[in-house]
Amino acid sequence: MDNHCDNNLYKEWDERWEGSEETERLTWLGRLMFKAKIRAISRLLKEVDVKSVIEVGCGLGYTLKVFHDTGYDAIGIDVSTHAIAVCKKKGLTVKPQKLEDVTEQYDLVSSDGMLEHFLNFEPYAKHMMRISRRYVMLIQPNHDSFTGKSIAFAAELLKGDVNVFEYNYRIKDFIAVFQKHNFDIIHNSPIFFNIFRLLLFERNGPVKD
Repeated sequence: MDNHCDNNLYKEWDERWEGSEETERLTWLGRLMFKAKIRAISRLLKEVDVKSVIEVGCGLGYTLKVFHDTGYDAIGIDVSTHAIAVCKKKGLTVKPQKLEDVTEQYDLVSSDGMLEHFLNFEPYAKHMMRISRRYVMLIQPNHDSFTGKSIAFAAELLKGDVNVFEYNYRIKDFIAVFQKHNFDIIHNSPIFFNIFRLLLFERNGPVKD
């Protein structure tokens, strides 16, 4: 991993959430997106048998709250002190921690829109698989979707901000990496007009070196 690039990215995320303790900067479009994600996650959770969950890069806690409200033993981690503070105000269980420093294992490892921000996402995907006893769940922007590209641009305009840079990975790129390391794709469904895809992987063997 390129620690210098990673540290710069972590700093960008912390700056991104600065001020969220007072006001969460979320557009009406963003609210609609999160509602669609919440519905999709809630449906998927009915199909899996898990007890412990970790949300990696929990941000302001929107996805983590779904696990919390559904009754799961869920913890969120994030590199941003601002994001952690917001989550704690919401009564969520969180701690400031990097993914690569996690040593515990969980039944389900989840992230919503994180991996696409890394130039080389495979090492981080491997860390997610390493700490997963059974499942990894991802919500990823669908860069193959024309609607997704258009809406993402509109969201930036409405918000008056530019999102942290995303690399143009395809859904098939994430699937290929997880399958390479013995995690099979068992669920792949669209969210919010196919702007995002909800992916669920299940372990079928040890993570390859």
